[in-house]
Amino acid sequence: MSADTDYSKGELSSDTDYSKGELSSDTDYSKGELSADTDYSKGELSADADYSNRELSADADGLIANTGECDTDGEVLVIKQRWCCHLPPSPYPMYLANVFCIAAYYINSLLLQDLLYNKICYQKFQNLSLCTDSTFSTKHPELQEVVVKWYNYHSALSIPLTMLLNLMLSSYCDKIGHKLPYLLPCLGTALSAVYLAVIASPQFITWPLPTIFVFSIVSSAFGSFPTILMTSFSYCGLVARVDNRSLVMGLCEASILVGVFIGNLITGPIIDSIGLPSMAYINAGISLLPLPVVLILLTDVTTEANLSNNWRNVVKLAHILDAFKCVFKKREGSKRLRLNLVFVSYTCIFMASAGASGNSFLYLVKSKGFSLTLYSVFNSYSAILKTISCPLILYVCKRFIKPQEHTIGLVAISCAAIGYIIVPIDILPYSVWIGVTFFSLDLLAYAVIRSIQLSCCEKNELGLIFAYDAIIQSTFGLTGSIGIKALYSATLTTWNGMYLAICALLTIISLSAFVWLSLLKLREKFSN
Repeated sequence: MSADTDYSKGELSSDTDYSKGELSSDTDYSKGELSADTDYSKGELSADADYSNRELSADADGLIANTGECDTDGEVLVIKQRWCCHLPPSPYPMYLANVFCIAAYYINSLLLQDLLYNKICYQKFQNLSLCTDSTFSTKHPELQEVVVKWYNYHSALSIPLTMLLNLMLSSYCDKIGHKLPYLLPCLGTALSAVYLAVIASPQFITWPLPTIFVFSIVSSAFGSFPTILMTSFSYCGLVARVDNRSLVMGLCEASILVGVFIGNLITGPIIDSIGLPSMAYINAGISLLPLPVVLILLTDVTTEANLSNNWRNVVKLAHILDAFKCVFKKREGSKRLRLNLVFVSYTCIFMASAGASGNSFLYLVKSKGFSLTLYSVFNSYSAILKTISCPLILYVCKRFIKPQEHTIGLVAISCAAIGYIIVPIDILPYSVWIGVTFFSLDLLAYAVIRSIQLSCCEKNELGLIFAYDAIIQSTFGLTGSIGIKALYSATLTTWNGMYLAICALLTIISLSAFVWLSLLKLREKFSN
């Protein structure tokens, strides 16, 4: 390797030979590094690396590098063509893109609900200024029931299209790359944000309510939220090393929650200050931010060395059932059973989380007497615990304590169950705040669960596995929220904390499945 090579410009020496297409086996791609021993400021590569077979080259302008290969934990990853920045595979651009895209997605969701309310109210009272008055809405709860009905129509139309595209693109991630499957929902979010900004304008307030279905079709036809989940988790799982997989997946989960937190944080104050139409146009700009991040900064990778794969071969209806076949196919040892147990554990804990969060407004504001400001503080506290404390705990565990992953998962799920039990205990001072401290640690369980999923499947199956994962999160998140809301309404006059007891029960079922798969792993370890 030439000593005067300038890696800051993305150049490689023309007299270097890379025949095996491998980089050092101790490469940490989750940190965006090539080798811990490498000093790139001096233009050096690790002496242990063997580059004898395949070439990486830069074109004359240094803008596009040809396809090459790297090695993580013995798996060859094909580096797809990238623009401008010659960066090693790293999850950090994906984290940044998640924050922007999820923030725009959730702002769209909040704006749609507010727009529906304004349209329904205007149809009845023909006074837009009256409809935007917050005190007026408290006197007409019947309007909220109509909003819920139309929003459910939107969800019912969106989910089938979203799931179909998510399943079709799962094979694309495994065989070709991740950029296109991630760009599609980002583009759909941007187009739907622009449409929402148009119909949110006062001059279009008289447009009929079914015009929102254009928004539903545009946002879901490009993949929407489940495709973002599938693509981001499969990419991060592909570039992560075995020894820090749970941390990488935890940070990916946290980046999604940061986007949710930002979306919820800025929408209300901006609407109160400058109005719904202005916020809609601002979000149209926010929705464009992930596009350059993915196009320029994200280095695409795949496990398929055969570059002749064409999108026509992998994006078709024949691949719709591939994700389900992948989950239930025969695997070495107890891997199939462990994989299905981890999905059972994940489904139960996620249903509990979705049900608790979906019903928190009614329980805390209407039953516990929280003010809206205190309720916002509650949500912010929970978000901070999930997005900052949980990744920090994972880092400390991996860096210093070094417990088994299964131990972290068992403790996290147990804490979540304890939290749901504590919240409705009125005789305990600050029970709500103590409880949320415990059950907000469920992010640790999600990180460990996704790491176990990675260990039970091949690297060319990650898109399929996380497509199935996204279906569970979307389907059971919605059904869990609806079911637990119905339970809350049915038990309101007897005990308003019954729904939290059900959340605790679901978490205990999740814990039981996790204990079972931990015992299977332990038995397999001792038998070897």
